[in-house]
Amino acid sequence: MTQLSGWLMIAVIRMLGMIPLGQAQAIGRLLGRYLYARRTRAREVARVNLAAVYPDKTEPEREALLRTTLLHNGMAGAEMGTFWGRSNDELLGLVRQVHNVELFQAALADTRGLLVMAPHIGNWELLNTYVAAHCEIAIMYKPARNPVFSEWMKKRRENSGAVMVPTTPTGVRTLFKTLQKGGNAGFLPDQEPEERSGLLVPFMGMPALTARMPFELFQRTGARAIIAACIRRPDADGFDLHFMEPDARLYSDDAEVACTELNRCVERVVALAPEQYQWTYKRFKRQGEGKPNPYKAAGVP
Repeated sequence: MTQLSGWLMIAVIRMLGMIPLGQAQAIGRLLGRYLYARRTRAREVARVNLAAVYPDKTEPEREALLRTTLLHNGMAGAEMGTFWGRSNDELLGLVRQVHNVELFQAALADTRGLLVMAPHIGNWELLNTYVAAHCEIAIMYKPARNPVFSEWMKKRRENSGAVMVPTTPTGVRTLFKTLQKGGNAGFLPDQEPEERSGLLVPFMGMPALTARMPFELFQRTGARAIIAACIRRPDADGFDLHFMEPDARLYSDDAEVACTELNRCVERVVALAPEQYQWTYKRFKRQGEGKPNPYKAAGVP
């Protein structure tokens, strides 16, 4: 049954890859409307998150943002067929504008090693393709639960030229070795780590368990970082890429200072297009000793 479900997911994504991007995004928006119209887990998680990080917005404003967020989540899912089913040249043709490309070029020219940190916003698959077209890079990813789909997903992502390394001790060692040699690595900085691997520091005004790994990478390898994002343009008009220089506090030898700055970097990316951020992720499950899980408190399904 596991194999069958994996191949069914692959078949759906392949079919989506056979239609134009605009049509795939239209299907994604239908999925987003479905997620919004029913009491889905995605809708309720996003509702809790938006209420927590935008307390100054009115309820109608947050509700409008919630609806648009789910439309973009649906589009991101439907775009997988495009990004995993077409040639790299076709995908790079979807890039319309690259903001601060000189920062990226300077970072690549640096011999200290580069950690590209890309939060979950817009469509990070195209960002992977763009970066891999300009350098050799090892990118950390979280394997899918379905082993058939996970292996296929890894192969499709590696078609970009990137080397995908899993979120395992072996994968972590690979990132350390890559940066120590002055190479390039990719990391998603806004996933909640295991409790022993993170620090509880502010993100968008809320305590959030934040990965210590970038801090440890910088301290042990002397690498530098660049923040990157891929933002969806309206009307199926492709995507814009953004590169940002982090504040020096990211390299602090104080883990709490560095992790707090890491979250500030993610906040800068969110500000580019709040509706395209992955608010459907349970980012605030752990709130510190004695404080309730806000998703359980809200009865999220």
